[in-house]
Amino acid sequence: MGTNRRYGSDLTNKAINAVLVRPKPLSLTEDEKKSTGEAVQQPPAEEAPRVLAWVRYPEWTVQVAGRVVAYNDRMVLVEWETQGGGTHQAWVWRSAVTIPKPGRPGK
Repeated sequence: MGTNRRYGSDLTNKAINAVLVRPKPLSLTEDEKKSTGEAVQQPPAEEAPRVLAWVRYPEWTVQVAGRVVAYNDRMVLVEWETQGGGTHQAWVWRSAVTIPKPGRPGK
């Protein structure tokens, strides 16, 4: 059999997630964000930690590899790249975010 020219062979986790999650991510609601009652901190862009975060979309929940844009003790604003060069951002609960272990590549 020959190669499949129609569909290509980009089967990275990032490519698979992009196909599954075309809609915009679901962020915490305004009421949820207000309920934390805490000031938000922003790390300098060059020091923003790389993280893995569980993010909700209308029909799926996926774990993305991104960076912290802002945070407090209860919530984190995470930004990640999408297939094709775009970016998404979403506020998630702090418990949905982990720092990858050294040597473990981001998904």
